[in-house]
Amino acid sequence: MKKHFYTALICSLLFLLGTGCKNAKNPYHSPKSITKAFAESLYSGDFEQAKTWVTPESIPIIDFFQRAFPPEHFAECNHLNVGEITVNSTSDSTAICKYNLTLCNGRNTNNTTNVLKRDGKWYVTLRQSETEKAKDTQEQIQHVIVN
Repeated sequence: MKKHFYTALICSLLFLLGTGCKNAKNPYHSPKSITKAFAESLYSGDFEQAKTWVTPESIPIIDFFQRAFPPEHFAECNHLNVGEITVNSTSDSTAICKYNLTLCNGRNTNNTTNVLKRDGKWYVTLRQSETEKAKDTQEQIQHVIVN
C-alpha cells in the first residue's frame, strides 16, 4: 500500500513539474509572460528570439534593431532584470503591459509594451496591422460620437 502511495506521489510531482516547465518555456499564454520573454531577448541582443515573440508586422522593426546594434554591443551584458509587470487590458485580445527594466549598464527604464492575442496566443506588437488601425480608428470615432 505504501509503495503505491509513493509511486502515485512521485508521478503527481513529475506531472506538476512537467506542466510548470512547459508554461515557463511557452510564454504565449499570457500578456505578462510574452512581455517578459520579449524584453529579455530584445534587450540582451537575441534578436532572432525576439522575432518569435512579435507579430509578423513587427519583424521589420526587430530587423532594424538587429542592424543598428551589432552583437558586440551586448558582449558584456550578463545582467538584465525585468521588474514587476502590470497589465492593463483594453479587451480580451489586447493589453498594455508596463514594467521597469534594469539594463546591463545598471540603468533603469520604464517601458510599455502592447500585446495582442491571435489564434489563442499572445504576441508583442510594435506596429499595428491595417485591420488593427481601422479598428482603433472606428473605436476612437465611436468614442467621440458617444461623448
